[in-house]
This record gives sequence, C-alpha cells and structure tokens, in this order.
Amino acid sequence: MNRSSPFAVAALVGAALMLSGFAGGGGRVKSGPAVIPYACEGGRQVQAVYEHGGDYLHARVRLTYDGQTAALNAAPTLNGLRYVGAGAQPLAWSLRGEQAWLAQVGDAGNVEEAGQPIAQCVRLRGAAAHSEGTH
Repeated sequence: MNRSSPFAVAALVGAALMLSGFAGGGGRVKSGPAVIPYACEGGRQVQAVYEHGGDYLHARVRLTYDGQTAALNAAPTLNGLRYVGAGAQPLAWSLRGEQAWLAQVGDAGNVEEAGQPIAQCVRLRGAAAHSEGTH
C-alpha cells in the first residue's frame, strides 16, 4: 500500500462529508419554509408561512396579523388560492397573483362567500421585503 493512501482516503471522506452537508457536532442545519411578507392598507402587515404547497390535501398557511397567528388549511376556490381556518368565526386568506385578502367568513365551506373584509394586501418582494424586517 502506498504511504499517501491514508491521506487520500481521509481527503475523500472529508470531501464527501462536506458535499453531503454534514455540519459536525450539531448535525445538519435545517431551515423551515420562508416567511412571505405582505403590505396591507393602513401600513399594516401580514406575515405568511406556506407549508406543503405541492400537496393540496396538506397545504396550509400560518398567518401573523396584528399580533395574532392563525393556521389555515387549503380550501376549494373558484379561482386563485384560498386557505380557510376552523372555528366559530373562521378566517379566509385568498390570493390571486401578488394580491391577497384576509376576511372573516361565516361558512368555511362556501367557495363563493367573500366574507367580511379585514385586510387587502400585496406581496412584498426584493428590497421592499427586506426593508420591512422580515429576515
């Protein structure tokens, strides 16, 4: 066996660990879904975290608005995207392109009900999103 082979093996193992994302000590660093900022009328903001977007049955969004957080599940809609919460006074988060609407609905299963408007918002992108402190 060549004397340099233990070093070559160590270098190959080290390179493989670096490429695999091994962080040593604490394991891999895993990040969650991105926080998507929306600017709403009156200078208010909504922070949205979308989860399982490719799987309609499990898709959901966590919204933070006026210090409150709500978890809403994907719901049928006539167009765009819609997420609806549960409870006596469910919230609906509807999206079409960059526009979003937060409303309180009476019947979470009624795809035609717009509900009582709470906020009309637009998604922030690029420098505007970062200047709003959404890191």
